[in-house]
Amino acid sequence: MLLQARQITKCYGHRNILNGVDLVVQPGEVVSIFGPNGSGKTTLVKILATLIKPTSGSLQIGDVDALAEPQRVRQSLGLVLHEPLAYRELSPYENLKFFGRIYGIDDLEGRISEILADVELTAFAHEPVRIFSRGMMQRFMIAKALIHDSSILLLDEPFSGLDAAAKEIALRLIEKERARGKGVLLTTHDTELGYLAGSRFLFLLNGQIESVAVKGEIGLEALSRRYGSKIKNSGRQPVNRG
Repeated sequence: MLLQARQITKCYGHRNILNGVDLVVQPGEVVSIFGPNGSGKTTLVKILATLIKPTSGSLQIGDVDALAEPQRVRQSLGLVLHEPLAYRELSPYENLKFFGRIYGIDDLEGRISEILADVELTAFAHEPVRIFSRGMMQRFMIAKALIHDSSILLLDEPFSGLDAAAKEIALRLIEKERARGKGVLLTTHDTELGYLAGSRFLFLLNGQIESVAVKGEIGLEALSRRYGSKIKNSGRQPVNRG
């Protein structure tokens, strides 16, 4: 087990965003969590990344109590969020060199070259990231999440803003990391991409997690129908941004 969350609750005022979420991520699996906008996906990822604390519950990463000792686990985590966690005036190369030094990466120059090639940003390695399109920024954030070879990847809507070619890049990299024994958790509203990337599927609706199936037990059409039915019954509407 790489990550285990138990009874995670998050309240803002009188509003419950998450309500008793239980979650496990094992080595070599991709857990796809489907949920519409406002369902608590980003809040959950931020809690798992130790960026915010839950109102109650526990989080274990490896053998560490991550809520008590967040600094001990952060090197184990690679993170992609909606907001770009980068220095916008710096280039991808400069950003990755800065973060790579923090993580103490061996052969940092080689690692930067490898990662930029993986996300097909080599030609833009020395351009400031502030000029990047949404899709280019997303690819850079995936590179940043991968730079320190973390054991767990937490990807919040990783396909957002990507064109078809970039989505293929992201899918390829997720599969590569899974095959290397990493644990990957991703959130998405896109059932097709979440299905293609995932090996196990969950729904997050009304602040609660529902376990759906592993990939061998359900096809894409059945998953999409089940998700659509759950959304309809919950009174929410799925959002498709492409």
